[in-house]
Amino acid sequence: MTSREAAKTTDTVIDPADRVAGADESYDLAERLFGWTAPIQFAWVLADDPGHDAVLDWALALARGGFGRRIVRTRVPVARHRWVRAERPPTVYAEPTILNDATDTAVGAWLDRRLRDADLDPGAGRGFTVEYAHTRSGRVVLTLLVSHMIADGHAVHDALRDARRSAENRLGSVRGLPTASEVSGWSGVRGDLLDAAAQVPAIVRATAVIGRAGVRALLGRSAAAAPVSDAPEVMGAAEDRPAPPQRDADTTLAVVDIPREQWEARAAALGGTPNSLFTAVLTSVLRETGHVMPPGGTRVCIAVDTRSDGDDRANASGGVWIRLAGPVGPDTGLATVRRLSKEAFARYAVTDDAVVDHLQAIARLMPDVVLGRLMKAVPGPDVTVSNLGAAPTESVAPLGTPAERFAIRAVMQGRSAADRRAQGPALAAWSVQYADTVTVTVFGIHPDLVGDTASLRATLSSELTRWGLDHRFW
Repeated sequence: MTSREAAKTTDTVIDPADRVAGADESYDLAERLFGWTAPIQFAWVLADDPGHDAVLDWALALARGGFGRRIVRTRVPVARHRWVRAERPPTVYAEPTILNDATDTAVGAWLDRRLRDADLDPGAGRGFTVEYAHTRSGRVVLTLLVSHMIADGHAVHDALRDARRSAENRLGSVRGLPTASEVSGWSGVRGDLLDAAAQVPAIVRATAVIGRAGVRALLGRSAAAAPVSDAPEVMGAAEDRPAPPQRDADTTLAVVDIPREQWEARAAALGGTPNSLFTAVLTSVLRETGHVMPPGGTRVCIAVDTRSDGDDRANASGGVWIRLAGPVGPDTGLATVRRLSKEAFARYAVTDDAVVDHLQAIARLMPDVVLGRLMKAVPGPDVTVSNLGAAPTESVAPLGTPAERFAIRAVMQGRSAADRRAQGPALAAWSVQYADTVTVTVFGIHPDLVGDTASLRATLSSELTRWGLDHRFW
């Protein structure tokens, strides 16, 4: 996520860590209603082989931490499901084939396959897996696949930190989740009844927020022209550009390294920050795919980390929206992107009127068929960007020695081409800084715009060159 400059300063109550709430609940609903799953991938290229035992110890330490959880579902209406300790061993997969890393694409292709083939079941306690492969040069490619239902980027960083300390000190790192037996019987029912009662104020507040949004829509600000968000009021006409031909293409992936010093210098020279440069570059990539700009400009969602110290929730992520109606490129600089982003962050920190943040409070009152239609009707952005900033030391060196290369990304599995065409984002991207490198990962979602990997990589390469950035693909 972005820096915590946009963390909430309102009196919003933080959900307890043992309840499936917020983004956790969104991912749980998406999986239950539609079969959509969202694995996160952390990937490392290690210069030396740590050995299977070291990898296994690390996976066991992760299982003792925040990843070792499963869901116990409540039968009390309106109450939220519970997270409890999973109490099961982790899955560790060793690739039997040696990767030929003499080619430029072997490592990236293997990581792509492992991400696409991820088979996680967080509700049942299989929320993560550790996998690794050897290369002909003696390196090891290590990947951690984690369900987005049990963690956001910040939570993964925390888990890596705790696992490193646990493995080194041979200490457990079990978080404060209850066991299933501790919430069974009458004590569990009593807790669920109390949780249901506590949801009444949230339901009242959500009804008011959604009602106000409905009034605004009736007054002429349609969802297409003004997505339900904290987006600034940027005026602009719809772009007169033909839509690309439809096709049932799969999603696409790309990973690229950029010199960190050059990235930071270029951002400063254009009057911005690494975050605004990232936002601008990905917006320009989307536009070059043939994306038709909607009225009001390109809708950009910038991920925000709302986690505070001591916050053990699985997910604590949010997002702000901006709309870019004018040209985006090195010739126009980054001042507009930076200004709109700062305004959106400031507004997000002190307001509590984003409809998507309140839907869950009333979602538990709805039949599944109605809820499913509502979830698919919520307008999505055109592009989503998540600047994860500088990676912590433990994240770059999960087994003790810093990785040569490091990347973070996520995908959504199970969505049809029609769904991906109808509801944004069309493109999602993440960036992370470590040592002398910035690694950008891109997930092409829209089947007609970014359904061809070679075309996506060519567009990304062309835009990075236009912005004056050297780069190397995985």
